[in-house]
Amino acid sequence: MTRLSLVLILIACVSMSVGVAYAQDASGGTVRGQIVDTTTAQAPIDGVQVKIVGQGSEEYEATTDANGDYERSGIPAGRYLISIYREGYGDRLGKPVTVVNGGDHFVPLKMTKKDNIITFFQKFGFVFWPLALCSITALTFIIERLFTFVRNRSRIGTEQFIASIADSLRKENIMEAVSTCEEAGGPLANVLKAGLLRYSQAQIEERDISKEEIQEAIEEASLLEIPELERNLPVLGTVAVVSPLFGLLGTVTGMISAFTTIALEGTGDPQQLAGGISQALLTTAAGLTVAIPCLIFFQLFDSWVNRHMVEISQVSTEIVNQLIVGEGGEA
Repeated sequence: MTRLSLVLILIACVSMSVGVAYAQDASGGTVRGQIVDTTTAQAPIDGVQVKIVGQGSEEYEATTDANGDYERSGIPAGRYLISIYREGYGDRLGKPVTVVNGGDHFVPLKMTKKDNIITFFQKFGFVFWPLALCSITALTFIIERLFTFVRNRSRIGTEQFIASIADSLRKENIMEAVSTCEEAGGPLANVLKAGLLRYSQAQIEERDISKEEIQEAIEEASLLEIPELERNLPVLGTVAVVSPLFGLLGTVTGMISAFTTIALEGTGDPQQLAGGISQALLTTAAGLTVAIPCLIFFQLFDSWVNRHMVEISQVSTEIVNQLIVGEGGEA
């Protein structure tokens, strides 16, 4: 009789254990937590949509209340990723959590409020104003230089222009060559036009003209054309150098402020410390953002000026030699 009672008790215990285990398997686990912002106050955020997505794409949702709390029960055991969304805040995606049956999993999360234009630029501190001045200056002079180079571009291709001038000189028609220069426009045409007019003036005066006199006229015209092409390029070069320095200054002052706070109050929340450092580095990023395109356009404009100078030197030498040879042939 005693043995029978022990067997019945054992069977009852096993049945209860199986029932409890089955009930736990059926109920799954619970995921809950609180969502706050990343400010020092860590204020709770209500109305946040919480999505818990499993490896098999099964999805469970919850929404935070006025205290920033969320909770979702009955989630089967497994690995999940938690993503949170709310208008006006940056989304957080892919926070991992492992759910066990009957488990209560507390997963606190933080969200950063999105910046508007005013709050974003307030992060720069006092260096915002010199960086803004540098960016406006760079944009202004880049547009001005582009307009200048487009306006001074020759209306006739260089090879076609040189061939036309050479053909006019072979026919000893200086005024036709001058008309070609006026039609083409641009620094090269203006410089050659000055040399041709000096040569034509000597012919009208029926006097000999030397190679040096023609070259002098060309050099005088170059002194007017080249500075026009180089104008404001030093400003762009200065902005390209100074902008990263202003950005670095903002970063240094921001880091000093952050580490002063650490010295007074301790490390506190590492996330807040990382946010302060990232805000300090923002000014360096802004300085580089201004400097990089400014430096690119400065090098581009400088190469254009050098190309024009080389072109003027080569073509003018060729034309002067042709004029002097023609003069010697007439003699």
